[in-house]
Amino acid sequence: MAVSNEDILKLRQLTGAGIMDCKRALEEAGGDSEKAVDILRKKGIEVASRRESKTATEGVVASYLEDNGQIGVLVEVNCETDFAARSDDFREFAGNIAMQIADTQSSSCSLDELLKATYIHDDSLAVEELLNEVTGKLGERVAIRRFVRYQVGEVAGEREDEGTVAGTVVSYIHAGEQIGVLVEISCETPSATVLDDFGEFAHNIAMQIAAMQPKWVSQEDVPQDALDREREILSEQAKTEGKPEHIVEKMVEGRLRKFYSQVCLLNQPYIRDDDITIEELLNELTGNLGERAVIRRFTRYQVGEEL
Repeated sequence: MAVSNEDILKLRQLTGAGIMDCKRALEEAGGDSEKAVDILRKKGIEVASRRESKTATEGVVASYLEDNGQIGVLVEVNCETDFAARSDDFREFAGNIAMQIADTQSSSCSLDELLKATYIHDDSLAVEELLNEVTGKLGERVAIRRFVRYQVGEVAGEREDEGTVAGTVVSYIHAGEQIGVLVEISCETPSATVLDDFGEFAHNIAMQIAAMQPKWVSQEDVPQDALDREREILSEQAKTEGKPEHIVEKMVEGRLRKFYSQVCLLNQPYIRDDDITIEELLNELTGNLGERAVIRRFTRYQVGEEL
């Protein structure tokens, strides 16, 4: 199958692989860029993380916390130019939208529901009308791209059974409001959440997520299809290196440990001390508090990244 130069250049920008490697991978994948990435990796070609890929979109990530950290919001708002993104009107709008989302009383609110809602600072306006006003004022398109709202204790799952019924949501905004993190950390008693050790840990974890881009909290959270895909890629890599079958499985398991250390927060080396992992740092916090602490969930947004 013939592939366009534009597709080849996009894959090169996405992966950092050579032009001819990208061309051959796209041809083999029938033009499917996602399959082409897997083909490159199976051949042992080092590729850049797709999490770093960007579109041309400008904008900011804004956050808002209320009720002493019991509710937290993270939102990405986009515009057409960096000039508009730096304007006071745009940044004020993004902050007000974060407050609006916190006020929705629902963490499952859709974008359509948000746009139809009455604006909290002016009940004569719908949020969509406010959006149109800002668009007109800036002279370019403004869009609410995505958002998430956390409320302590609302998430269900295995970590709910660990005796952690209190907690807090913290946010961290980095790099000129281009990167934002929202993370919920639980503990057993409300009194623990006001301790300096707990607050410092929560802040450092948010910075860790911003810098190291984990996808999941723990190994147990990795979806089976993602794990199967990684196993297949690592197995093909080992076979490409000419390793015998009886060694391939051991190599795959060894390389999976590196995979976990990249994509699972608890397995990552701590950015301030790479001699310890985040899991070890969490255990240290538990010892200092005298009660269990749990990293419940997190969201990381980077302006313009592919969804």
